[in-house]
Amino acid sequence: MTAVGLAAVFDGLNLYLGNVAEGVPMNSTNHEQHAARILALDEAWKAAAARRDLDGMMAVYAPDARELLPDMPAIVGRDAIRTFYGGLIGKLPRFEHRFETHEVIVAESGDLAVVYGSYRFTADASHPNDVQIGKFIGVWRYRNGDWQLQMNISNNDQPA
Repeated sequence: MTAVGLAAVFDGLNLYLGNVAEGVPMNSTNHEQHAARILALDEAWKAAAARRDLDGMMAVYAPDARELLPDMPAIVGRDAIRTFYGGLIGKLPRFEHRFETHEVIVAESGDLAVVYGSYRFTADASHPNDVQIGKFIGVWRYRNGDWQLQMNISNNDQPA
């Protein structure tokens, strides 16, 4: 997507989500600091998932967050997301979930960011060839002094 296309996406998301930042001034240094904070939160989620730490995983989500995962209905709200991941941990105790962030774009307004990356999900580490590979987009909102994951959508790259 071009920079102009991404700008249009941000404009649309700002209209849809509303501007909830409390006057965060933006400049290139702040953009870098905000992007670094989002990357740190992503790393914290990955570490928590590896430990099977639901509290640590949920710490990044907004209360009204949405997970839009392949082949299933939307999961709406932090509590529902917790239930989903708790069930996943119980059902697939040896799963591996890896993701790599390729780009973080912070809106000029400083209250919205989009993260693009790729993931690799293995349901059982003892069967490493049974893997799902895909990409994701995460929408982050700056609220109450920190970034929260508002919406995450992932798509499987492999044919069904």
